[in-house]
Amino acid sequence: MSTRKPITASQITALNELLEKLPTPHNLITPSSPDYRKTIQRWSSAAEKPAGASLIPESVAAISTAVAYATSEGLDLAVRGGGHSTAGASSTDGGLLIDLGSSKKFTEVDVDTATQRLAVGGGAVWGQVDQAGFKAGLATVGGTVADTGVGGLTLGGGYGWLSGKLGLTIDQLVSVTLVLASGAVVVASKEENPDLFWGLRGAGQNFGVAVMFVLQGHPFGSGPVEKRIGGADGGQAYVGMLMWPPQKLAEVIAACNKIYRRDNSLDANGAGSIAFARPPPARGQLLVIKQIIWLGDKASGDEAYKDLLDLDPVMNTMAMVDYPTMNSFMGIPYGLRVSMKGAAFNLPISVTFAQQVLDQYAKFTEEVNDAAGSMLLFELYDPSKVVASASNTDMAFGNRGYHFNAMVGPMWTQAENDDRCRQWARDMAALFKEQLKKDGEVVSKGNEYPTKKSDVGAVMMYGNYDQYDENSNDVFGANYDRLQRLKAQYDPTNTFYKLFGIKPLALP
Repeated sequence: MSTRKPITASQITALNELLEKLPTPHNLITPSSPDYRKTIQRWSSAAEKPAGASLIPESVAAISTAVAYATSEGLDLAVRGGGHSTAGASSTDGGLLIDLGSSKKFTEVDVDTATQRLAVGGGAVWGQVDQAGFKAGLATVGGTVADTGVGGLTLGGGYGWLSGKLGLTIDQLVSVTLVLASGAVVVASKEENPDLFWGLRGAGQNFGVAVMFVLQGHPFGSGPVEKRIGGADGGQAYVGMLMWPPQKLAEVIAACNKIYRRDNSLDANGAGSIAFARPPPARGQLLVIKQIIWLGDKASGDEAYKDLLDLDPVMNTMAMVDYPTMNSFMGIPYGLRVSMKGAAFNLPISVTFAQQVLDQYAKFTEEVNDAAGSMLLFELYDPSKVVASASNTDMAFGNRGYHFNAMVGPMWTQAENDDRCRQWARDMAALFKEQLKKDGEVVSKGNEYPTKKSDVGAVMMYGNYDQYDENSNDVFGANYDRLQRLKAQYDPTNTFYKLFGIKPLALP
């Protein structure tokens, strides 16, 4: 439990006086400002909290000044990038908010074509990165939803549609410019502050305000074919959705088990998910949906997914689109009440288990009509590159393994349904845990989440999805003790604690 305090009127005045001494402009917003509502708005309205003051910075110096002041005064501090945290980690109840996402400076993306690197402001969203990279014929591992913040996803590890080719977002990370709790500004990379760089790749939300990321880009659909990581000419990919009625579930699962098995490699060109949803165009009808991302042309994609196409989907939206569009067609608008609960699963997926999950989804969305827009995803891609890129102790991120992520996503509108929707997500995650045990997993300590006994020590818990109930020890696994020592060095007062907080070793 944090003991950090809300900001008072006199402290707002004092902070503003400090900021006014800087040569660069800033905007310190209070609840009486007409711009205030925008700064506290979040992707999930259930995650919104009333900040005591919001700083929209246009310089690193302004952030440094604000963070140092918040630390010295013991203020509650939050940082907003894309605002997608459903746990409220980018919000503060009465404290000081640093709103990078509303800043022009900290949402810029610059591309160095010589090094093929992208310099990304800490408040940018992935759609901005995708567009900038696309113009230069480049892509990198990023969010599968365009308005997801770069900062939150990257600092927590970062899976994306290119993970089968390149690994995680943190595997593309060259450096991070960070404002520490003291206000000091440091660069972390393999060469500079490598210990901090280790911690930032997986537990980065615990160490400071990330104001700049440098990510390695890769040729996508441009340049010599042998140097591309994928993509058809012009930066195109073959993507879309296939949809079936629930009666087709067993056949869809069987086809996916065949397509994604390790000895039937898609050459890492194929990714996507199996979803249970009631999409608006279907007027509330429950559908089994296979989202397909194929990093190639239509002909090769149709061949790779022939087993699914032969199942006569009632809807087929597959089309060639450019890379930015590939990451934008799953977007959910701001303003709904949204939660996320992570889970894990193995291949082959048990048809009996999948049917159980589908039945529970159908029951919940029928009983809670307000939550009919909820969805559940089984994510599928080739995990080999994620495993091969690093071990589970080479970085703070400890979830590399041959398992797959699932996401339970209740969506609703009425606050009176908050508890019921979140409990449904917990119940669904519990089903996945039980299935993992049946698959032969061992049970870890802590919150008793199964851990792969025969793989590479993965915690089988993706922190960017698991954002309420989970234990930091279990999210970081064997890396937690080292993170505690690092926390004591870089944030001994625990200024940054909002998501999977790490207790500094020096604290009682």
